[in-house]
Amino acid sequence: MKCSEESMSRNFQEWWTFKYGMIFKNNKALCVLCSESVVCRTLSVKRHFETIHKTLLTKSADELKCFISRALSNKDAQSDKLIKFVKKSDNLVSASFDVAKSIAIRGKPFSDGDFIKMSWLDCADNLFQDFDNKDAIIQRIKDLSISRNTIKERILSMNSNIENQLIHDLNQRSFFSICIDESTDITSSARLSIISRFCINDEVREELIKLASIPAKTTGENICEVVVNVLEDIGLNLSKIISVTTDGALCMIGKDRNFVNLFSKKIGHPLIGFHCIIHQEALCAKDGLLQYENILKLVTKIVNFINARALNKRQFSLLSEEVNSIHKGLVMYNNVRWLSRGNLLERFVECLHEIRLFLSENQKNYTELTDINWLCNLMFFTDFCLHLNELNLKLQENHKFKYFQHLNKFLSEIEIIETPKLDENIKKFLSIIKETIQQFNNRFIDFKKFECNIKFLKCPDTCNFDELDLHYFEWMNIDIFEFELIDLQSCNTWKQKFINLRQLIEEIEINRLQANAVKNADNEIFKVWNSLPNTFNTLKKVARSILSIFSSTYACESLFSIMNLIKTKQRNTLIDETSAACVSLKTTNYTPDIKMLSSKKQQQISH
Repeated sequence: MKCSEESMSRNFQEWWTFKYGMIFKNNKALCVLCSESVVCRTLSVKRHFETIHKTLLTKSADELKCFISRALSNKDAQSDKLIKFVKKSDNLVSASFDVAKSIAIRGKPFSDGDFIKMSWLDCADNLFQDFDNKDAIIQRIKDLSISRNTIKERILSMNSNIENQLIHDLNQRSFFSICIDESTDITSSARLSIISRFCINDEVREELIKLASIPAKTTGENICEVVVNVLEDIGLNLSKIISVTTDGALCMIGKDRNFVNLFSKKIGHPLIGFHCIIHQEALCAKDGLLQYENILKLVTKIVNFINARALNKRQFSLLSEEVNSIHKGLVMYNNVRWLSRGNLLERFVECLHEIRLFLSENQKNYTELTDINWLCNLMFFTDFCLHLNELNLKLQENHKFKYFQHLNKFLSEIEIIETPKLDENIKKFLSIIKETIQQFNNRFIDFKKFECNIKFLKCPDTCNFDELDLHYFEWMNIDIFEFELIDLQSCNTWKQKFINLRQLIEEIEINRLQANAVKNADNEIFKVWNSLPNTFNTLKKVARSILSIFSSTYACESLFSIMNLIKTKQRNTLIDETSAACVSLKTTNYTPDIKMLSSKKQQQISH
C-alpha cells in the first residue's frame, strides 16, 4: 500500500497546478475550481479542465494564473504546493498574531487592526521609497489579514496556548498556592480572579489561572463551586494546592460555610488560609483614625469645590503658577483606593497656602484653616496616613516627631504659646499610635503564628525545630524533616549559603528603598534552596511550599484594574471570555508559541 501511495504521489505533476488548478490530495488530483477528484494522469486532468472549465480556455496565461491563484487561496485545506504556488508563507499568519498580541496587551479595540494596516499603507510609499522591493513589501501589507474577527480569533488562540503552558507547569509542580478575589466589571457582572503562585526553575512566578464569571450569588458555596469547576475543567490537581489567600470577606473566612473551609474539604488536606495583609492594613487604618473623619470630610469638601468645577480648577492652577507652587493642582479622594487618603492629605497640606489664597479670593471662609489645633491634627493625620500608605512601622513614641515630617515642620514654624492644647494633642497622638499598633497585632495574628515558618526560609541554619508549625505540611510526607535540618545546621558549607543570602537580601532591600532594585528577594531565596543537594529534599519541599504562599490579594486587585481598562463603557459588549483573554495576555509571563499556532492556521489573504 505504501508503494502504491508513493507511486501516485510521483505521478502528480506540479505544473498541473499552474495550468489546470489541480492539487494533490488523498492520492488523487483535486480540482480547486470545482472540488472534483481526477485520476493522476495528464490526459485525465487535461480532459477535465477542457470539458468542465472550457470557459477559461479564452483567458490569457496571466489571467488564468490569477484566476487559479484566487481559487487556491480560498481553498480550506491547502497543501505545501499550494502555499508555494501563491508565494505566501506562515509569515502573514505570524504577523497577524503579533498585531493581535500588541492590541490585547495595550487594551485597544479589535477594530484597530484595520487602522494599523491603513497606517502602514499610508506611510509605506515614503518609508520604503529607496527599497528595490517596495512594491512587494506594500503588497505583503495589503495581504495581511487583521480584521476585527481575525484579531479576536488570534487573541483567543494565544490565550489558549499560554493557558496550556501554565497547566503543564502547574501539573509538574508538587504544590502551588492560589489567591482569589471577587469584583464587578463595568456591566455589574461578578468576576472572580484565580491566580496561582508557584516555584519553577529559579523563579517564583504568579500567573492568572482564570478570570471567571460568577453566575449566581457570591456566597462562599457559590465561589467554592466556581473555583472547583474551573480548576477541574482545565485539568488541575486540587490536592496540590497548599494555600489560599482571600480578601477576608465574610463569604471567604466567615464562621459558617465559608469558602476556605469548604475548599479545604474538597482538597482533602489542611489548607493554609490567609487574610490579605493589605486589606488588614487598610482596616487598621480605617478603624484607628475614625476620630479624624471630620477632618477628612472638610478636606474632601474643599478639594471638590476646587477640582469639581472647571473654572475653579483653571483659576487654582493659574494661582499656583503665580506663587511658584510645586504643584499645579489637587488630588481627588476615592475611598475605595488604598492610597487615596494619604495622597489627598499630603497634596492638601503641601498646597495649604495656595488653598487659603484661593478660598479668600472666592469669599469662602473656613476658620479651621487658621485654627492651630485643627491644623496640628491635620498634620498628624496626614503623616500617619502616609506611614500607613508605605506600611512604615518606624513610628517613634517621642515628642520629636522624627517620622512625622509635616507635623514636625508645622510645630517648628509656630510659637508654643499659640498652642495651649499641644500637650493634650501629643497625648492623643501617642494614644492613637498605641491603639493602631495593637490593632495590627490583633489583626495579623495569623501571620505571627506563621512567623517562625517564614523565618525558616532565610534562617534554616539558626531556626529551632520545636518552634516550627509543620502540621500544614504533614500530608507531604515530611517525617525526616528534623533529621535533615540537623544535618544542614551541622555543616558550615550549607550554613554559609544562608549567611550570604541574608546579606544579599539586605542589599536588595536597601536598593528597593532607593528605587533601584534589580533583583527579587523571593527568587534569590529560591535559588539558594535549589542549590542544596537532594539529601535535603524534605527541607526544600517545605521551603518551596512556603515560598508559594500569597501574602496578599494585590495581584487580584491589579488584575481588576487592568480588566476595567479593557472592558470600558465604550466596550461593554465585550464578552467575558474575550475580555479575560486580553487580561491574561497583558499580565502573563508566558510567551505564546506564535510559530506553532501559525503552522496550524490556514493562510488567508486580505481582500
